[in-house]
Amino acid sequence: MSLRFMTVLAAAGSLALSAACSRDSSPLPVAPAPSESLRLEDVAASASAADSSGVRRSGSAPASNGGPRVTVTGNQRVINGGTLAVSISADAPFDSVYMFVGGRTLGLVGEFGGGIQGYYEIRLPSPRTSTSVLLTFPQDIALEQFDLQFAVGSPSGAIGPYSTLSTQVMQVGTGDIQVTLSWDTDADVDLHVVAPGGEEIYYGRRQASTGGQLDLDSNAGCNRDGVRNENITWPVGRAPRGRYTVRVDYWSNCGATQTNYTVLVNNGGDVQVLAGSFTGSGDRGGAGSGRTVTTFERTSGTAAVAGQALTAGAALDATKKLFVAPATAK
Repeated sequence: MSLRFMTVLAAAGSLALSAACSRDSSPLPVAPAPSESLRLEDVAASASAADSSGVRRSGSAPASNGGPRVTVTGNQRVINGGTLAVSISADAPFDSVYMFVGGRTLGLVGEFGGGIQGYYEIRLPSPRTSTSVLLTFPQDIALEQFDLQFAVGSPSGAIGPYSTLSTQVMQVGTGDIQVTLSWDTDADVDLHVVAPGGEEIYYGRRQASTGGQLDLDSNAGCNRDGVRNENITWPVGRAPRGRYTVRVDYWSNCGATQTNYTVLVNNGGDVQVLAGSFTGSGDRGGAGSGRTVTTFERTSGTAAVAGQALTAGAALDATKKLFVAPATAK
């Protein structure tokens, strides 16, 4: 989304992964023995849908027995400490969702093997034919890639075949504070965080004097890279105390009709998740732009530093989203 000599996205650009759509009509086979080294929460910290929290169950996920068939869509790139919204639609009403992690990406023998112990069960408040499942991820994910397996249950209890969403993990910084943004279209959406003292981190100023930095930026100027995630973090021991403001800016819709986003704030283990959506063409905004989604306080840490202007001689072309820096800058 933003600044735009993004070396961190060079590899991602070649992959050009965007939202995936998978439909699998085969029944869930017998799973091989679960992995003893990983737990479900080591890969997916939580799962929820329609204001209903998923419950972690032990053992293998229930097998398919003739329930509704589903189509699953979502980003194929996720980040540690981030979120993923997965859209599920079915050919018949359902009131429960089941999700587990497994497949060849775990190095298992079976294609659908429930290699990680346990599964999530989400009971919905009423039957429906579609829903969005929100997953959150821990700050440390041991896997580089994994398969998410989803199925739904009808009101009568019949469970449909599992459908796969394959994901790859992009590692980002964590630290004292981590703020992540994910969204579901090819739009250019920007994450802004204003630190105590007024320093604003965004695509036009990726590094703050206090150590905070934007270390992942996506879809800069509608240059689609398939990442659809951004990340701002302060290293351990560097985050100043005081109030932080988190904003999300719709720089350009890049042709999308509506873009849904999710923000996760991890303030020393205190986690909040917020969601919203954008319509319209976008504002091509820079410093000070965007919608305020939350503020939070940090009661420990270093003293706040007064906000500073951009480096002398640097200029921001907000139309092209290119950062033109002095010759000595990198």
